[in-house]
Parts: sequence; structure tokens; C-alpha cells
Amino acid sequence: MAVQSLYRKWRSQTFAELVGQEHVVQTLRNAIAEDRVGHAYLFTGPRGVGKTTMARLLAKAVNCLHPDPSARPCGTCEMCTAIAEGRAVDVIEMDAASHTSVEDAREIIERVQFRPSVARMKVYIIDEAHMLSTAAFNALLKTLEEPPDHALFILATTEVHKVPATILSRCQRFTFVRHSVTSMAAHVRRIAAAEGIVLVEGAPEAIARAATGSMRDALGILEQLASFVEGPITLQHVQSLLGMTAAAEVDALIEALLSADLTAALRAVNAVANQGADLRQFARDVVERLRAVMLLNATGDRTLLDLGDDEVAQLMQWAQRAEMAALVQWVKLFSGLDYQLRTTPYGHLPLEVAVVEALVAPVPVVQPVTPHPHAVRPQSRPSVPASPTTSSARPNIDQSMAFTVAPALTQPSAPVKPSRATPPPSTEPPTSSPLPATPPVAPPTTPESGVAPTADPPPPPPAVWAAVQQSRPPVDYPAARAADAELSLLERLEATWEDFKRDVRPRSPTVQALLNSARPYDVEGNTIILLVTSTFHKERLEEPKNRAIIEEVLRRRFGKTYAVRCTIEEKSTEPIDLRAKIREARKDELVRAALNIFDAHIVGIEPLEQEPE
Repeated sequence: MAVQSLYRKWRSQTFAELVGQEHVVQTLRNAIAEDRVGHAYLFTGPRGVGKTTMARLLAKAVNCLHPDPSARPCGTCEMCTAIAEGRAVDVIEMDAASHTSVEDAREIIERVQFRPSVARMKVYIIDEAHMLSTAAFNALLKTLEEPPDHALFILATTEVHKVPATILSRCQRFTFVRHSVTSMAAHVRRIAAAEGIVLVEGAPEAIARAATGSMRDALGILEQLASFVEGPITLQHVQSLLGMTAAAEVDALIEALLSADLTAALRAVNAVANQGADLRQFARDVVERLRAVMLLNATGDRTLLDLGDDEVAQLMQWAQRAEMAALVQWVKLFSGLDYQLRTTPYGHLPLEVAVVEALVAPVPVVQPVTPHPHAVRPQSRPSVPASPTTSSARPNIDQSMAFTVAPALTQPSAPVKPSRATPPPSTEPPTSSPLPATPPVAPPTTPESGVAPTADPPPPPPAVWAAVQQSRPPVDYPAARAADAELSLLERLEATWEDFKRDVRPRSPTVQALLNSARPYDVEGNTIILLVTSTFHKERLEEPKNRAIIEEVLRRRFGKTYAVRCTIEEKSTEPIDLRAKIREARKDELVRAALNIFDAHIVGIEPLEQEPE
């Protein structure tokens, strides 16, 4: 005879035994005590969080024989025992995954009219309700809206978005949440003690994290470990059975990232790969750790983390050393590895690339925000002195000489006698008048004026004049600047088009194949236009799911959201490189001024008309 599973054996029989979901328990308890139970309920939430258990408890509560309504369900009376053992004829559980047709719904409608044979109310529990067909939902509408007084419907689903709105409006909806690691670990300890299973410190928490909020999964893992291990169950046993990575490798990688030690980071990755551990689970563990550090860095609120005191202390130290921009970049990098590690033929290479990119790629510049008053401030880092190569790359010009030239060029000159004397450096502040386009010529002097001869500054040397001219800011035209930005984006996309298609392949090889018949053609604002060879390629690439993949890769490569549109290549007998001509035209100063004045774009170039002789 098969042994009963732990999650069935230890299913909660009363509201007091139920772990978590306090908001649902309190609401239903009040409704039962005040005799205000509704006619239809909808329980929604992730798998293994107690939806079916709560439905059975509610079925017990409305039929319990205990005289005190606030003590229902008691779990000991005849009705509670019959429902718990599954022999109550008036409590009907139906799996909607195997009863999806309209005939099944009609059978419920016909039977619900008959009064219960033994119990106080007839209860229908429909599990996985989203699997019902549209016709079945429509058939149940009237019955759910106005059921008989003796009937109660309880629908449970993990995908509430698939349930029609007409059904949702006829039910009282309760959302179940995932269990916390602390509550799950405590419940696992209680059941293990009752079953005679010895858990070493750290094992219950590891089981709870692996279950990701599902109590049923946690008890299933515990039962599997009890069969796998003889004697006490340690953390190493949990990691070995589930393919989890040791926390040491995760901590080593994060420590290397914070220390900018690329060698240590790659060693941690290769250590995990050599252990034969699940690389996807390792990436998830790293993301979870980085998320915790990010939350502490941003808010300093320990209540956001469902961790022990020793772990929080380590995370607080990391949060003091980390920069928010780097944390955000690392979380994005490692959270996108799950699909790549599942589909790549190159082993742990995507993980190594992500580590290198995390430490080598520049951190994006973000706008400063007002931090939370309790946020953990990163420790101040010593300022890095300017590199000699950086300073030598600029023109070696004395700043005082550059500033004395401007007043001399803009100051109105009086008629003075010529002099070859070298004047002392001027101490007047620079004026804001624009500099002339060419070096000035010394003004003529009139000996008859009787003005005492004064020393006039000589014209600046050609090298100094060229440096001053280069230091003047160029004329800025907003429209031309926007056109240049679009042109720069197009050129970058054209230069990296092959790499872009390779980035698309892990997400969809079909989209990559379609892009082989397309090329970047133009940029209009935030829309990138692709030139394709046929209507078939245009229609396929503009399908929402395919376009979403292309736009996601564009966002990752360029750090900004761009839309994608396709146009069909027109066959011409005289092909003209219009793009090259437009690029050259945009470099002309007069064209740039025209773009700015009229807020225009260049759409074509026509040849000059020759004047008749």
C-alpha cells in the first residue's frame, strides 16, 4: 500500500492549523460567526499556497455541527470528519482540467437544484477553474448569480486572468500570497519533529527557499530528503539533492564583483561549473542576493528581507560598499541569463560573459535621486588623480595667455603711434563678446593726434589663435543635433548588425532568420525603420511577438526603448545611395541652420538645375 504523502497527511484541518493567509482566514471566520457566508467564492494565487485546503475548511465550517459558530470548523464532529476523509456526498470536488465541457457544467446545474442529503449546505469545489471552456463558463453564469439557498460554489485557480470577467463579478475574490521563508521553515521543523526526521541547522531554510513560497513543494522536498538520507539531513544533502549551489560560491562571486576582481569572479563561476551544479539555479541565487543588497542600499529596511540576522549582517556590509548604478546593472545582467543558460550549447559561457561584462563594461550614468533617509550610504572612495595622458591630450596653452587675447581683440583701439615694445600681460577679465573669425590687424596711427605713444598688444601667434578658435563652442542647432543623433544611431546599428542578429537568436531563431533578409534603413525619432525584401518578411517581422523580441534586444544594446517598423525595398533601374548623400548634406553648416530654422528632416536630394545659356 502506498504511503500517504506528507502534504496530504499534514493538511490543515482547522483555521488555527493553517499556516499563513491570515487575511483570508480572518475574513472567513468573521463571515461564519456572523452568518454572512456568500454564495460564490474565488480563490486565486500561486500553486501550493493553500487554496484547496481553504476551500475544504470553508466547506467544513458551513456544515460543522459545533454549537458555537466562532469555533467552526471544529475538526472533530461527524461532518468535519466525513469531509476530511472525502466521504461527504454533499461536498463535491471537481477538477476542471478534466471536466471542461459544457455538458459537465449542465450536470452541475441539474444536480445543484436538489437539496443536500445530510449536510446543511451543498458545496461545489471547482479546482483549476480557468480550464473550463467558454461555453461551460457561460452555462454557469446564471447559477453563480442566483444559486439555491442551500448551494455554495468555491472556485480555485492559479491563472485568474483566464477567468471571464462575468464570472469574477459574481464571486467574492480572495488572493493567496506565497509563504515566507521563516514561516515555511518553522512549519517544516514541526512536521520533521513529528515524523522523526532530524534536520541540521540551515536545512529547513534551504528547503523553504527551494520551494519558492509553496508549502506543498516544501513538504514534498522534505519527504524526498527523508528517503534520500539516512540519519540527520544537512545543508549539503539539500544542495546535493536539489542541484543547488553552495552559498560560498554565491558569496564569493558577489565579493569579487564588489572588489572588481575579475579573476576571483571567474574562478567562482568555474568552481560552480566543475561541481556539476545547476547553473540556472546559481544565477537565480546570485540575483536574489544582489536584490537583497540593492534593497538595503536603497532603503536600509531589513523588514523587506526574509532572512536571518547573520545573513542580514553580511548583506549590510555589502550594501555599504556597493553603488546603486552597479547593482542595478548586475541584477539586469544575471536575471537575463536563465533562458540563455537553458538553450546555449556552450555550457557556462554566458555566465562568464555576464561576469566579464559586469566588471569591464562601463556603468550607465543615472540621474541622481533623493535617497531614502534610512538608506545605506556607500563608503566614500578615494578620488583618482587625473592621468598624465589625459592632460597631455589637450592643447598645451597657458590659460592666462588665452584669456588676454580676447580683450585685445574686442577692445576698441584708439589712434596711437606704432611701437615695437612688448607689452606686459593684460590683467583685464575676459569679455563675452564673440571673437572675430580672422586675426586682427593693428589699427593705423596718426602722429598728428598728439597722443602719447602707448604699447599696443601685438597680434597673437598663429598657434595660439588656432587654439583659441578651437576652444570656441560650435553653433548648436537643436534640429540638426537631433538629426545627428539619429544618424549616429543608424550608423552604430549598421556597424553591429551581425552582432545584433546573433543576440536575437537565443530568443527566437525564427526572428533571426527573418532579419537575414532585412537591414537598417532609417531612424525617425524613436522609430527604427528596417528595409526588407518582400511583403512576407514585413508581415512576419511586424507581428507583435516578433517585434517585441527585436525591440527588447534594441533596448538592451542601446539602453533606450525604440519602436520598429518595416518598409519594402523598391526595385529601381538606377540605384542611388541616398543615405550617403543625406549624411554628407547634414555636415554642411547652411543645411544644419536650415534644419534648425524650419525644424525639418532631409527626405531627398535633387540635382541642381542648370541655367540655360
